[in-house]
Amino acid sequence: MSKGRIALLVPFAFALLLVGCRSSAGPLTPPPSFTAGKLPRYVGGYRLPFDGAWRVHRTHYEMKNDQAFAVDLVLDADHPRRGGRNTDYPTYGLSIVADGPGVVALAVDGVPDNEPNVANGYEAHGNFIVLDHGNGEFSLFAHLIPGSVRVRAGQVVGMGQELGLCGNSGHSTMPHLHWQVMDNYQPHLARARAIRLLGYERNGAASGARLESGDIVRPLK
Repeated sequence: MSKGRIALLVPFAFALLLVGCRSSAGPLTPPPSFTAGKLPRYVGGYRLPFDGAWRVHRTHYEMKNDQAFAVDLVLDADHPRRGGRNTDYPTYGLSIVADGPGVVALAVDGVPDNEPNVANGYEAHGNFIVLDHGNGEFSLFAHLIPGSVRVRAGQVVGMGQELGLCGNSGHSTMPHLHWQVMDNYQPHLARARAIRLLGYERNGAASGARLESGDIVRPLK
């Protein structure tokens, strides 16, 4: 084959490779076999995955994918552009806990934290954990500090057990927790599920309503 024909075919082959690498809404993938039978099917609601008063920084209710019921949360004292270091944000380094009993389906660690206001365009969730609750629902906790992930794939965890520390890894511009519930352990194949919240304190009063931007929320003891 001539060099000219090879030169013409290279861009075409590269385009096919890109198409083949794009994610699609294919059939749902069952969770890893190590999660099967480790816990009974969880039928309760989910607690807020932290302690103390946090603020709903943003909701993703306008989305159409696995994030359609996701929320971003920060400590109430935090706000955008607070400082030039992650440690300038009180949210940074706070404990993130399991929202319900489950088995760890995914535990990703080793993604560096970003500098504030500089997002990682390659790793969407950064360091993150996915819990399989055994009921067709999977919780995802994203943007954890590298090296802070306390659990491993296949481990059984209880509600309120520490999973890791809140950070600024992945597609994030400030320390915060991204929390969502979905119907598959692989986010790119999942559809969003509404978070079935246990009762919690919302703006000073007991509530069970969905979280909204600006709400000051804390788990009920």
